[in-house]
Amino acid sequence: MNLLGRLLNRKNPDLKKSDGSTKTSGELITEITDGANLVNGKQTWELVAEGKSDIEIMKECCFAELKTMEVAGLVPAPYYFERVAILSRKEKLYEQEIFFCEQYIEKVEDFYKKHGTKGYADVRKGPRYKAIVKRLPKAKELLKKQKT
Repeated sequence: MNLLGRLLNRKNPDLKKSDGSTKTSGELITEITDGANLVNGKQTWELVAEGKSDIEIMKECCFAELKTMEVAGLVPAPYYFERVAILSRKEKLYEQEIFFCEQYIEKVEDFYKKHGTKGYADVRKGPRYKAIVKRLPKAKELLKKQKT
């Protein structure tokens, strides 16, 4: 059974809206996690287009993804962490870039240590995760140069 199926069995939400239409997976996740995946009333994925250049929105998405991981056992999406890293570097906020990269790597590693990979997509094999790992040494080097 996939993760959403396990969550639905555990929380037993109604799959239908009041108008009789079927809820989306995002709506079900919002219900199951008591809104942990929401930023300003929107699901994190809804903010990708409009908020991708807004570092504060992307940081809030990171925190929502981490909270969703804690509450629902879903692997946080790397997109938001990569965007914060990119935007931080543009602003020369290297400590912030390092923090978000390290947080993501640490939380993802902890997730897979706890749950394994059976039944879960392994984001560590994806290009965004690898990009986050790859940019970390350069960010540390830039921070060191900035402080000298």
